[in-house]
Amino acid sequence: MKKSSAEEYAELKKTFTPDRLRPAVVLNLDDPEDLALVNGSLKWAPGLIPGEPNEGLVAGKFIEAPPRLADFDDSSWETPDNIRDVVGTGFTFAWYRFTITLPEQVKGVDVADAQIWFETCADDYGEVWVDCPEFNLAYRPANAVADSKLSPVVGYNARNNILITPSAKPGRRHVIACLAINGPIAQPMGGVFIRYARLEICQGVAKVPI
Repeated sequence: MKKSSAEEYAELKKTFTPDRLRPAVVLNLDDPEDLALVNGSLKWAPGLIPGEPNEGLVAGKFIEAPPRLADFDDSSWETPDNIRDVVGTGFTFAWYRFTITLPEQVKGVDVADAQIWFETCADDYGEVWVDCPEFNLAYRPANAVADSKLSPVVGYNARNNILITPSAKPGRRHVIACLAINGPIAQPMGGVFIRYARLEICQGVAKVPI
């Protein structure tokens, strides 16, 4: 005999155990204590291609910025005192690279199989690159967007949110590279910075359907 809607709902409610009803854990990656919970580091450098003349900008040339890549060596970069410090003037860029290694638990929540999300907001435009590989003819930026390896500019001073992994694995290393771009492009005012950097660890019903 087919179950009634009420019976089906009653069965469904049994799956909503207390452990599944816990809120997501949200970490402020600008806070050294929160960053340490995911064995993290934060590095910063100015420029589209830090260290290059004119910040790596050359008119009429195809540019690939190495800091977007997962295996880029940022060990010589500085750790910023505050990601909200304004840097540069006019048409300028800056990179902020967060490297994390997932632990077994964070604040009592199991990390295994969790959804991990990252959110930031760049002044004024921003891109977020996650575990980014080298591009080639078979793997282009559109593929990276589809695979949650790249979250491109979404708007002026807009929030930028990207799925780091749909099923987290403790011990897995992730590299989150944020590019801040000053704008508006036709008349960029001031400099660049990022307002915040949040990592969200979701289990149970806190997971976002994807």
